[in-house]
Amino acid sequence: MEKEMIYKSRGFSSCINSAYHLMGDNMKGIFRSTWLPALLVSLLGAIVAILYIPNEDVLAFALTNNGLYFTLLGVCLLGIVVCSIWLYSRLMSMLNGLPRGWNFKRMFLATIYMVLIGLVVVFVIVTAFFLALKTTGGNPLLFLLDNWLAVFFVLVLVVLALLPFNYIVMRYLYDKDSRFWGDLPKSYKTGLRHLGFIFITTLLTSIIVGVVAMVAYIPLGILNITNVLSILGKQMGDPATLPGYFLPLFFFTTVLVIMVLQYISMFPTVVYLFIYGSIEKGEEERRNMEVTPNDGFPSTDSFPNDTDPHLPLQQLN
Repeated sequence: MEKEMIYKSRGFSSCINSAYHLMGDNMKGIFRSTWLPALLVSLLGAIVAILYIPNEDVLAFALTNNGLYFTLLGVCLLGIVVCSIWLYSRLMSMLNGLPRGWNFKRMFLATIYMVLIGLVVVFVIVTAFFLALKTTGGNPLLFLLDNWLAVFFVLVLVVLALLPFNYIVMRYLYDKDSRFWGDLPKSYKTGLRHLGFIFITTLLTSIIVGVVAMVAYIPLGILNITNVLSILGKQMGDPATLPGYFLPLFFFTTVLVIMVLQYISMFPTVVYLFIYGSIEKGEEERRNMEVTPNDGFPSTDSFPNDTDPHLPLQQLN
């Protein structure tokens, strides 16, 4: 994809609109490039769902084959992580035009970096929580109930503090010359400067994706509710109501639903790409303004706009 179409000032609606048109115009190519890792993630995810579903046959298998059960579960979870990295590296190869091997390595490293940052954040939150709990001398539940407003405020601050990483990670994945840790202080400062833009775009994108994902999940949700009702009925003495083919039906339905959800979840990634391009363009224009000031008045071109949201978007290879 041409970089000129990425590095362009856009508003939050333009980023979402551009991502929608980009995926819609190139869905055939995206599917052709990513169907294999997406299918593997779906199959492995369906196996994990089968292993977790409350079912007498699954429970009997877990009790009689304890080691095999947990080995199978661990292998599937590890496979999901690896195949997901493979999937999104394929998507990024289409977006940045760089080799698949390079993108896989960057995606793998970005995943590790974000996991490490997440662990540090969780450690700090948990440590602060137990220190506060020790100081007050209360139990965890009462502490949360008595200080729910402070806890909510802290969680909001943590979310806002992590939002710039949407820009940082996409910059690391798209720009081959970028460094994650070496550029982190500067990139994080840039992300904070555009925090409002990132927050609004992420919020709207999350709402759109959440609604569409809920609709896609309906078939699997119906099967889960049916299974739970059957279990409750059996505990009350009613006969089993599930057909003998329930587990195969649940498995293949899960595969289809996860497959659809993966392509829905690609949409935020494309939105973040346009967020990154808009921020980079805005930063470039800001630097130009500092070099050649315009009588103290900023140029209107330095702000994201919604006048040209998606034209023309080059077809992905």
